[in-house]
Parts: sequence; C-alpha cells; structure tokens
Amino acid sequence: MDINHLKSFVAVAYHCNLTQAAERLFLSQPAVSAQIKAIETYLGTPLFNRTSNGMSLTRAGEIFLPEAESLLQHKHRLDNFAKTLAEHYTQDAQIGLIHPISGKRVSKLTRLLNDSAPDIQLHIQYGMSGEILERILSKQLHGGFFLGPVNTRSVRSIFLENIQYSLICPSSEAENIKSNLPKNLEHYIWIEMSGVSASNKHLQQFWRVNRLSPKRQIICDYPQTIIDLVGDGIGVAMVPSHKAQDAANTGKPITVIEEFRQSLPLNFIYLDEYEHDPALSLIKRSIEEVWELQKQAS
Repeated sequence: MDINHLKSFVAVAYHCNLTQAAERLFLSQPAVSAQIKAIETYLGTPLFNRTSNGMSLTRAGEIFLPEAESLLQHKHRLDNFAKTLAEHYTQDAQIGLIHPISGKRVSKLTRLLNDSAPDIQLHIQYGMSGEILERILSKQLHGGFFLGPVNTRSVRSIFLENIQYSLICPSSEAENIKSNLPKNLEHYIWIEMSGVSASNKHLQQFWRVNRLSPKRQIICDYPQTIIDLVGDGIGVAMVPSHKAQDAANTGKPITVIEEFRQSLPLNFIYLDEYEHDPALSLIKRSIEEVWELQKQAS
C-alpha cells in the first residue's frame, strides 16, 4: 500500500464514483480500480459496496477513511516542509475570489497578507463559486470564497457573512413592473450569470418560488456589465445589493425593487487535506481579522 493507493481510495470515497474519481486524479478508470483492489487485498477486506448506482463505503471503509485522510494531511505537511529546505524558497498563497466580495474587503485582505508575510508570493484568481470549488478540489488553490452551502465531503468551510442581493430594473420600467408583481417580471429579459455561479442557482430558486417562467435570458458573467445592461434598459437582474447601491449613487438609471431582497451565505472553503498548510493558516488568520470573526464569536 502506497500513497497513490490512499489518494485513489479517498477520491472514490468522496465521489462515490470511479469515473469521477479518475478524472479528479488525472488517471484512467482501470488504474484507479486496480489501486482500490490492491488496497483491499492488502487490508484483507472490501472497502466499497459496488452497485449500479456507484460505490459506497463499507463499514471497514468508513473506519479506514479518517486514517487515510490523516495520512494525506501528514504527507501534505511533509511536502511543504521539504520545499522550505530549498535555498531560494518562496511561499505561495493562492486564493480564489468571487465578484460579490466588496473591493474594500479584497484590498484589506491583500494588504494584511503582504504585511504579515512580506516574502509571500500572492496569487489571486477570480471566478464563480462553482469554478472556485473545482480549482480547490483539483488543488490549484489553497482556498477560496464560495456563495451558498457547501456539501462536498472533502471540503471545509468557514462562514463569513450573508451577502444581500437586490432585484434591479431600468428606472424607466419600474412603475410598470411594480404595478403587477411578480407577474410582470416574466415579460422582461433576465440578465443572469452562468450555471457555475451560486447566484444562478439562487435565481432559479427565486423563479420557482414566485412561479415565474422568463421567456428570454442573457448570460453574462461580469457583474458590472450586468448592471450596465440593466441601466441601458436591456432587462432586469439580481445583483449584490452593495453593487446596486454603488451604481445608483453614481447616477446609473436603475431602480431596486425592494420587495425582492434576498441573501446568500458567503463562506471561505478549503480542502481538508490542507488544514495544516502554512499558507492556508496565514490566509485563514487574515480572513478572520478582515471579517472580524473573533469579535463576532465573543
């Protein structure tokens, strides 16, 4: 049994599917299957129940999983320690950001990270929540921000705040829309983000709750452009409230429909395997300070 066997076991345990685990590990399905069989042979007991719907852990697999996770955490710590022995070692910190986070928070977090570790090489990647989660699972990021609940077994989360969302429309259409809510909203183009964004899933739920079936949608993955399109009379959209307010304050011809304010939980997420990673620990401490989480707890 070697470390690759453990990685395959944990990946299959998380995904409950050989194909998905193989894709995550960049291996072929037969290779992952062979590694699972090898570790089961070594332990002398089946670790998975194999069915037409996928794979689920046996009792032995449930008991073995925390030990395998612990060994992978230790391997990760050892790898990081080995890197520090290099003569010209530079610590990397890779963070995934999403657009709903205010620019002031981003600046404060960046300044704090630079002041806490002047030699750190900071990498900031923007994306949508689904993209950030995928990059974390593929170990491209130490951690990142995510809107909505997180239900992935290998991922830990820290709740930060609730992000408020507002429904906005062109000011010229506000009176007509408000005359018959929510029904009149069906007659407008909805400008929305693509399916990998948490706000898209939230919007789909909003439509179901209000029994809306919009006839046309425009997909746009840049929040400021969405607000600009609404201001130009193209359609309606659900956007972060602080961005809507900023746009209104600068004279953008948009109106907030107050009846439909919503909120989504903002979390910072990271792989369980990275729990003791020095860069992640620094990022988490900085995030706690920026969001004043310790004050909230006390």
